[in-house]
This record gives sequence, C-alpha cells and structure tokens, in this order.
Amino acid sequence: MNLFGGKRTIPADQADRIKAWAGTVFHLNDETTVMVTELECREPGCPPIETVIALLKGPGDTQQYKIHKTADEIRLSDVEKLAVREESHHDQH
Repeated sequence: MNLFGGKRTIPADQADRIKAWAGTVFHLNDETTVMVTELECREPGCPPIETVIALLKGPGDTQQYKIHKTADEIRLSDVEKLAVREESHHDQH
C-alpha cells in the first residue's frame, strides 16, 4: 500500500541532471541535499504526474518546488523558471 500516491522511479542519470541544474540555478552549497521525486497527482485539473524538487538546506529549512511534468520531460529551462519565480517572490517583500 502506497500512502503517498504512486511514487515513481526516475532514471538515475536524469535525477542527477535535475539535481545538478538545481544546484547551479539556486546557487546551492555542498551542505544542501537535493531530492527529486515523481508523484502521481490525483487532484482535479492536475497533470497525472508531477516532479517535486526539494532543497534540504538544514533543520527546518526546506524549499519545495513542483513541476507539472515527468522527470524525463524536465529541462534546464524548467528549473531556471523556478528560480526566476523565487527571485520575483522575494523582490515583493
């Protein structure tokens, strides 16, 4: 029984690429752990698969981003868009 709604296996080379892109785009240090997971989304209007990128910077400091694509479909430009949204969010405060 899967409580998290269908976690899928991502090819290791693609997961490594996404992690590397996230490290570059978000200017992460070696202390930050990057996790990439694919989840089935069962909510109305949600694509069937979404990829979640979690940046674990330390206790209580986690940032999570969702891309409504499979991991295989994600490109560097998708990760760059997350960072642009993040920067514009910070500029508003």
